[in-house]
Amino acid sequence: MRDTNSLQDEIRVSRSMISQQPLSKKLEYYWGYYKYYALIILILGIILGNILHGILTKKDTLLYIAYINAFPNVEDEVFIQDFESFIGLNPKKQEVILDSSYYINDGSASPYAANYHQKFSTRCMAGLVDVVVADETSFINYGKQGFFGDLRQILTPAQLEQYSSRLLYLEVNNGESAEMVPVGIEVTSAYKITSTNSYAGSAAYFGIVSGSFHEDLSLSYLSFLEQP
Repeated sequence: MRDTNSLQDEIRVSRSMISQQPLSKKLEYYWGYYKYYALIILILGIILGNILHGILTKKDTLLYIAYINAFPNVEDEVFIQDFESFIGLNPKKQEVILDSSYYINDGSASPYAANYHQKFSTRCMAGLVDVVVADETSFINYGKQGFFGDLRQILTPAQLEQYSSRLLYLEVNNGESAEMVPVGIEVTSAYKITSTNSYAGSAAYFGIVSGSFHEDLSLSYLSFLEQP
């Protein structure tokens, strides 16, 4: 009991001495004693604030567009804003992502090419990619692997007729047999392709990824590509 009483007496004396000190000395004492607790609380507050900010400012992605082997300036901010205006998007709550970072060459031994292929394949299988615009070689390679939806099930009869001369048919294995399926639309001469030099020297094709939940907006992007 004497030990306990002695400790309590020391605390009482210390508090008494501190209470008699000027304000600057009091602040110095409290900062030295509590600074580690204050730093921990500050760090936790910053982390929590960042998490809340991310949640409150997160936008709904209405469409994810992937360009393969395209010239970089296709991702210009004005270009994206023009499309967002075209579809009447609310820029405060919604967004369109156009990713032209995919540089894929199946004949290359570069680890970068493999990484781009893995990134693209993984995002498609995860249902994150809606639209693909690609050079002819890349589009055909992925089309044969079943990455793109059957346009007969996406386009109306009138649209199929409209694009009939530009449809790309590929032999796709449906699990039981292989058949020729329209999976792409040539957009080499589309205004937004030529004006940005996105595929100078190469044919370009547009396709909608199998299982996309945004087929209507994907077709809006096709219309956008052809508008001056």
